[in-house]
Amino acid sequence: MRHMETAGSKLLVIGAGPVGLSLAVGLAKRGHGVRLLDAGPDLRTAKTPAPARSTALMPLSLETLGELGVWDRVKHLSAPLDKLRLIDDQADRWTNPVIEVFSADEVTDTPFGYNIINTDLSRALLEAAEACPNLRLHFDSAVQSWKPGEVTLADGVTFQADLIFDCAGRHSPVPEQAQIRIKDHRPNQVALVCQIDHSIDHDNISTEFQRREGPLTTVPLPPSNAGTPRSAIVWVHRPETAEKLRALDEDGFRRTLQSALRGVLGEISEIRARGGFVVGTQIADCFHGPQLALVGETAHVLPPLGAQGLNSSFADVAVLLSLYDQPFKVADPDMLRRYGAQRRGDVISRLTATHFLNQAIQSDRLGMDHARRGALKSLGWLKPVRHGLMRAGMRPFGVG
Repeated sequence: MRHMETAGSKLLVIGAGPVGLSLAVGLAKRGHGVRLLDAGPDLRTAKTPAPARSTALMPLSLETLGELGVWDRVKHLSAPLDKLRLIDDQADRWTNPVIEVFSADEVTDTPFGYNIINTDLSRALLEAAEACPNLRLHFDSAVQSWKPGEVTLADGVTFQADLIFDCAGRHSPVPEQAQIRIKDHRPNQVALVCQIDHSIDHDNISTEFQRREGPLTTVPLPPSNAGTPRSAIVWVHRPETAEKLRALDEDGFRRTLQSALRGVLGEISEIRARGGFVVGTQIADCFHGPQLALVGETAHVLPPLGAQGLNSSFADVAVLLSLYDQPFKVADPDMLRRYGAQRRGDVISRLTATHFLNQAIQSDRLGMDHARRGALKSLGWLKPVRHGLMRAGMRPFGVG
């Protein structure tokens, strides 16, 4: 196969998170000259530790990282996700909660995915980037303005490129300057995140409590150095409730969280890395512009349901790298259109599904609780539907 021409090509990637780093390393390994810009400091030398959020990486993300030679470096720092337990936690005192457990071995011979701390993944990607002689890293380099084939930094320095990939995230100024409209939806929710040490082993099971204000999710992490079981927590609330929980001291927060977890992880002995973020969704009307591709959370933001966020962003990377294995010119508009067409439909379907799921969980309309519990129960015996949903959650539509 004749690959995309690389002679003299200059590519520029904005954003040195896991998505931008993966894309930059993948492009560099294909022979392109790549420059990577990030507004923040180098993670490896930063004095302030980065937020210790984690991500459950699904098969396509693992395949992409494997192709880059990164996954083998960090797999030992992750925890496999063998099962997903859904608990409808809105039953009244007269009704038993509905519990449904999905096991990966129903549809595959591998785990659903692996959960890893984002900073551990980013450090491994930075090591891979440093090993690419045709990849240059620039930190503390905030992009202030864009025009086709050129960006200008806040300090006035200008860089030119044949094609620019914007992976900077939802606050990037580039889409507006490229006249690409972003649709933004905020469901009036805040996600609180932390990591906990607990007394009962998670057994590689991720548990999601479906609650009126939003889900409470536990995701396995590797044990601590002392061998204590650990999990990551994502706890979604209305803003006023989240604010009250944020104001609690560590002991008060620990007792409140332990009660909310209904004993599934036992006693919480330690809490670390408390943080939070506003839940919202975004999608760009178009994922490309002149000499420009919007990638990851610059193009789309999904809510923290079903580990869809970063995995959808890695799907963008996988599609772009696969297109770069085909005989296109570097900034071929047809290549960019194919990227947008291939990814935007999948993202829209996932945004729609998560929106309706979130609405169903929050709704207090008469009969909705019974309908939701009935739907969850039915997945226990509707095997084709059950297995179809499991496969769809593990891999984007039309990718790989």
